[in-house]
Amino acid sequence: MYAEYANEIEFDQDYPYYEQGERFSDIPIPPVMNVILVAGWIVISLIGFAVILLAKNPVAGAVIVALPTFIGMVLKPTFGLCILMLVLPTGAGIGFSHTFSLDRAVGLALAVSFALNVLITRPGLRIRNKAIWVMGLYTIWICTVSLAGTYLGLELMRAFTQIQLLVLILIVYWILETNSEKTFQWALRAYVIGTLGTIALALITGTAIRTLEETSQTRYSATLGEAIDANMLAALTSTAFLAAIYLFARNKNIFWRIINFAAILFLPLMLLKIGSRGALVALAFTMLSPLLFIRQVSRRPALAVLLLAIFLLASIGSGLLIKGDGLERSVAERLTDVGYAKETIRYRMEPIKLAVQTMTRKPAGTGYYSWFEQTGTLIWPHNDFFLVLGIYGIPGALLFTCFMGILLLTIRRIPLGLEKIYVRAVLIFLIMMGLTIGQMFHKYFWIFLTFVMAGERIAKIYTPTDNSESLDEYEDDAEVQYEPVYSDESVEP
Repeated sequence: MYAEYANEIEFDQDYPYYEQGERFSDIPIPPVMNVILVAGWIVISLIGFAVILLAKNPVAGAVIVALPTFIGMVLKPTFGLCILMLVLPTGAGIGFSHTFSLDRAVGLALAVSFALNVLITRPGLRIRNKAIWVMGLYTIWICTVSLAGTYLGLELMRAFTQIQLLVLILIVYWILETNSEKTFQWALRAYVIGTLGTIALALITGTAIRTLEETSQTRYSATLGEAIDANMLAALTSTAFLAAIYLFARNKNIFWRIINFAAILFLPLMLLKIGSRGALVALAFTMLSPLLFIRQVSRRPALAVLLLAIFLLASIGSGLLIKGDGLERSVAERLTDVGYAKETIRYRMEPIKLAVQTMTRKPAGTGYYSWFEQTGTLIWPHNDFFLVLGIYGIPGALLFTCFMGILLLTIRRIPLGLEKIYVRAVLIFLIMMGLTIGQMFHKYFWIFLTFVMAGERIAKIYTPTDNSESLDEYEDDAEVQYEPVYSDESVEP
């Protein structure tokens, strides 16, 4: 009787990482119905865009697109995450005035759809990564510092922004943790397509070139609509480039490989046109960093060859672009003028020194808007660590450092494979980029750190039993060997 009962028990082989009985947030729908719903959504969205562009009625067109999109986000949180990643490359460039933008609307829709989906599916979620708990403590500290700020109203608004970021990464983490590994890939696909689409549309419409208010240089510093910071656009482009490499290696579908290959060729050229030296240096270091791990290169030589080939293609294309006068003169001078680079470094070192000095006078931090009054400068530190140190003091800097340290330990536990290399590349790039700009208040920074957290689970799905290689991450680590231990109690008679 017992043998017959045991044979009737079947575990879902598609999701080996989950325990039996745990539900997924995506409502199960037959594959044919999925295709029909996606096709219907595309048709309705095209009708909405036609109303916006041809009938010149943006409100009615937006409603036509928004209603089926929101319903799809409730039924399929994976779809909601893809929509978020699709509009993320636009920054706040599409919207009305300074109070409403497309990415803010999608963020609000994602939060509401999250609440409705939880009521319907009630999927269990255990926050296994301690980094999110540290992020919660970091948010509480920011709220505490804001209460002591000189400009209480403005400081509370900034604290509310940090709360929104915390809720955002919780939702993104929840979606990635309560669905299959395909969610991870589809979200990155949407992000690559969104980056290519917004840049192409901006180039076609002539709205991509913007001049920042504080400089006379003509640089690519916006996607659509009003100008955003050029460094932010460079970071968005670089993370899309890394996602395209991962997807090209992971997914063997011809159609997606063509799209990802196009992104691999085009996005580095766009980075040159943006002219962000910090992004170029960070991306170059990120691309070469896997070659520093000799043991991993020896175990995955094909990946090393792929990275070298991509790096060479990007370098050749960049050289041809510069040699063929494909850059604006101001951008070319910015990338090649050593004297200008030294002057920029000196300029950016001043607020970093002020952050250290302010720490001695106000170890608890100045507050976001009170920074200007306390330091007498008009700019924040162009460095993530010193930005947090100056504004939120020693406790904030310690919590931020602890947060990044936990992410590093998370990556160490990941078995060697594509996911480990990808999430490590993302973290290296964001850390290197954070040495020259402040990213603490941008959505893309926290969203991609959430992808780093979820990378451990995704890697275990692809390699659920092979954890031995994760111990050999660093070249200078001592070799650790585990001997199997057998017990008489573990041997069945």
